[in-house]
Amino acid sequence: MDEMIEKSFDEYNLYIYKDKLELSSNVSNFIENQIIQSIKIKDRFQFCVSGGSTPKSVYQLLSKRDIEWEKVDIFLGDERCVDPKSELSNSLMLRNSLLTKYGSKAFFYEIFSDIKVDDNISKKLLISKLIEKCNSNSKPPSFDLTLLGLGDDGHTASLFPYQKNNNLDDLVIFNEGKGLKRISLTPKVLSASTNIMFLVSGASKQLALKRLLDKNESLERTPSKLIKSSNPISIFCDEESSKELLI
Repeated sequence: MDEMIEKSFDEYNLYIYKDKLELSSNVSNFIENQIIQSIKIKDRFQFCVSGGSTPKSVYQLLSKRDIEWEKVDIFLGDERCVDPKSELSNSLMLRNSLLTKYGSKAFFYEIFSDIKVDDNISKKLLISKLIEKCNSNSKPPSFDLTLLGLGDDGHTASLFPYQKNNNLDDLVIFNEGKGLKRISLTPKVLSASTNIMFLVSGASKQLALKRLLDKNESLERTPSKLIKSSNPISIFCDEESSKELLI
C-alpha cells in the first residue's frame, strides 16, 4: 500500500495507512489542525484523549508542535485506579509524552492526583471539572475532539464487553477490566463530542475493527459501538489492523 485508502461505512469514515509510522504522523497532523482551526473561532479547545500504548507515538509527535497549547484543556477518557506514579497510569504516560516540550503548556485534569481520595469524591471532582471546562451550556458536557482506542476485545475507554453499567445514564462510571478497577467517561459524554476519532493499530485489532464496522454487531460484545455521533466518526488505522475488512 503506497497511499492512504479512504472508505465510508455507514456512520464511520475509515482512513488506512501503510504502517504505524505513517499512521502516527497523519493522526498528529489531523489533531494539530483540529486545534488550530478551533482556536480561531473559540477561546479554548477541549481534548479528550486515550490511554494505552497505541497513541503514545502520536502524543510524542504532537508535543513538538508549537501551537497554542495554553488554550488546550486535556482530559482522559478513562484511567486505571492506580497510583499516578505507577507504570500502569495513563496520566504518567501522558506526562511522559503529550505533556512534554510545547505540550507542557496545556491544562491537564489528572483524575487521581492522590490515589487515597475516595471513589465518590474522585467521581464528583471529575464531573465538576467536566461541567466547568467542557461547554457548561451543553448537556452532557462536550469535547471538541475525542480520541479513542480500540481494544482487541472490542472495548474503548473502560467500557468492557458484557459489563452492565457500560451505558448507564450517567457521566462517569467505575468498571472492571483486564484485572483492574477503572474510572471512565460514559458513552453519553463521549458521544457528545463534536468530533470523534478511533486510533487502531496492529494485527491483534483485526477482529475488533471488523466488528466495530459491522452494523449487525452486538453492542454488548463490542462496547466501542456504543459511541455514536451526529457527525461521521473517523477511524484512523494501519494496514495490519485492516486486513479482515472487505474493501
